[in-house]
Amino acid sequence: MPLNFENGFYLSKKCLPKAKDFFIDWYKKRAYGKIFQRVEWYAQERGLNYNKINITNAQKTWGSCSYQGNLNFAWRLIMAPLPIIDSVVIHGLVHLDEKNHSKAFWNKVKMLNPEYKKHRDWLEKNGYLLRL
Repeated sequence: MPLNFENGFYLSKKCLPKAKDFFIDWYKKRAYGKIFQRVEWYAQERGLNYNKINITNAQKTWGSCSYQGNLNFAWRLIMAPLPIIDSVVIHGLVHLDEKNHSKAFWNKVKMLNPEYKKHRDWLEKNGYLLRL
């Protein structure tokens, strides 16, 4: 494997021209594993059913939920602290029941994540740091 992580990143010299691609691939794999784990936990905890999880290259959104029940998350989210990841996961899962940002939606989000405003503010303030 051209990119390894053991107490730091190690990239083969011959791979330097495509370093960004290797890093994105590495982050996508970790994002899928961690986000899948968190979605499964919250979905089982609340009896929510989703169709599938996609890890995307989205630049302007952290997550979304399709009408088919597909949950989409930006791979960059994996660089955020776990409470922030959980907040985006919860937001997406609540959209399975509430398809818009109505008062009922935000009440459900708040019930599952009382600090969602603090997490949303963290992303607004620090989201730019989650880029390569």
